[in-house]
Amino acid sequence: MTNKLTKVWADGGVALGAWVTTDSSEVVEVLSQAGYDYIGIDCQHTLLSESDAGRLLKPLIETPVATIVRVSRNEPATIGRVLDAGADGVIVPMVDTPEEAAAAVAACRYAPHGVRSFGPHRASLGLEAAVLEERVNCFVMVESAEAIANLDAICATEGLAGVYVGPGDLSISMGTSWMQQPRPADVVAAFSKVPAACERAGIIPGMHSGNAAFGAELVGLGFRLVTLTSEIGLLRAGAGSDLATARAGASER
Repeated sequence: MTNKLTKVWADGGVALGAWVTTDSSEVVEVLSQAGYDYIGIDCQHTLLSESDAGRLLKPLIETPVATIVRVSRNEPATIGRVLDAGADGVIVPMVDTPEEAAAAVAACRYAPHGVRSFGPHRASLGLEAAVLEERVNCFVMVESAEAIANLDAICATEGLAGVYVGPGDLSISMGTSWMQQPRPADVVAAFSKVPAACERAGIIPGMHSGNAAFGAELVGLGFRLVTLTSEIGLLRAGAGSDLATARAGASER
């Protein structure tokens, strides 16, 4: 099985995704049929465990839609479990140094290039170590001022697929808040360095956007893995829009 996202990037394209934060296979099914390039499953800032992620992604293994799991921590067994379950990649949080980035990559690779333990969980994935490695994308999150300072060294990590910006924690580490409007200029300047650093290293820059409009801005900045919104964001926006339309109609009576 080949890497599902490689062709998108090889053709110069951008992978657009949706984020899953709730334990609902129905939500995953709906999102997978909406046309997204990947579905991200969040095990860091939700109550979902890596076991939950393995169950939720199972129906997508034989589809063109990639699944990327944000794991709860940079730890080999945790990362290995979701890869054995069939994830096409991981996003590893809170990586501040090249050493931490190298540890994340090692967790995705078998010996002699890494520390991943061989134990395929899905029969459909086969038993070839090289094939199992080929289908995996390892992204590390740069979400602190320290990580931005170490950006070029992190990007140079051998075997890394890309870096993924976490603007919330990045802004906090810089003494401000990503939630304020307009967006903090120093934070914008910090994450705007990421696409060029990734291009120099030949890897993929990624980032959370929160909505389609900001997602389009990120694509314009050179980001090539962009999570547009979560199922909760879609529900909130859709419910609000639907209700507003109904209330406007009722007020005209």
